[in-house]
Amino acid sequence: MDEEDILPPFSVLIPAYNEEKSIAKCIDSMLLQTVMPQRVILINDGSTDSTLQIMRLYEEIFPEKIVVVDIKKNTGNKALALRKAIPYIEGEVVFFTDADSELEPNAFEYMIHHFLDPEVGGVCGYVKSRKYNAITGIRELQYILGQGVHKKGEAVLDVVLVIPGSVGAVRRELFNPVADTVTDDMDLTLPILEEGYEIIYENRAIAWTSDPPNFRSYINQTVRWFSGFFQNMKKHLLRLPRRAKILIAIFSIESALYLVILDLVLVYGILFWDFAPFLVLIGTEMIPWLTISLYAVFKRKRKDLIKSAFLMPLAKLLDLHLWFYCLVKEVLLGKREKVWRRADRIKAARNLT
Repeated sequence: MDEEDILPPFSVLIPAYNEEKSIAKCIDSMLLQTVMPQRVILINDGSTDSTLQIMRLYEEIFPEKIVVVDIKKNTGNKALALRKAIPYIEGEVVFFTDADSELEPNAFEYMIHHFLDPEVGGVCGYVKSRKYNAITGIRELQYILGQGVHKKGEAVLDVVLVIPGSVGAVRRELFNPVADTVTDDMDLTLPILEEGYEIIYENRAIAWTSDPPNFRSYINQTVRWFSGFFQNMKKHLLRLPRRAKILIAIFSIESALYLVILDLVLVYGILFWDFAPFLVLIGTEMIPWLTISLYAVFKRKRKDLIKSAFLMPLAKLLDLHLWFYCLVKEVLLGKREKVWRRADRIKAARNLT
């Protein structure tokens, strides 16, 4: 018996809202997988463009493989859209991706094998950003550093905190998307850790995604991510394994202390016209970021990311202040972010590599 014959069957879910520019390429990448799902479930979340028509066309061509779930009114929350597809799921494992993403042909093959281990509850892949401009380049460098360092570290500690919505899979019995937060992927991941399952980081399973192409969208996406982080901490932290609590505490305390000290030193510099301490403190954080970013640029042979590498220290400073803003708003003031801040879409991928 071939190993493929004993792999657990699975379905893949693709929610979409006004994704007429990208949905066809996304579906095509599902149909070109080396290991095929039993069912591809396309979820039209109240789109007002031609997204539904494109989905219906694929459903007509592949009636035994593709099912369209049409939600007449936009839910405003990805988790609510995913829940509408639950009755149509077939198989033991649920894969999911975003309608603005494309998976490389062997992504499912690399991921599904991990579910042969009954201790594994979820698997996350590796996200790459399409080439577009310097801002999307910043996201790509953040993905390189975040997944190449932080995610690998989480995997070693057996505490992967987020299965990304663009390339992830969980056991069917653990698939329970809830619209309590604005980051449904983390909200779906943490209960798996709470139940004692292992989450695997499979960096060979690659998804190409479309990231914010402008400053406004970058801020909107970042605020949603950070707000969702704090919402999930309020919801899940006490039930997480100790190793997860320690990791989260180290990250949060380090970020908060650095930013408070940085701003206090800046105030001192303004009052006494002495900016040397501020520049030294900035340098201790920013120079390593620039160095690592440039290393990533040349290791990946992506000269187009050089401009983004020099912008990375500024993006880091911006992210720290946005993180602190969300901490104050969500935790101290109790003002929950409720709006799903949707990033602007790029027209098309210029080049995926």
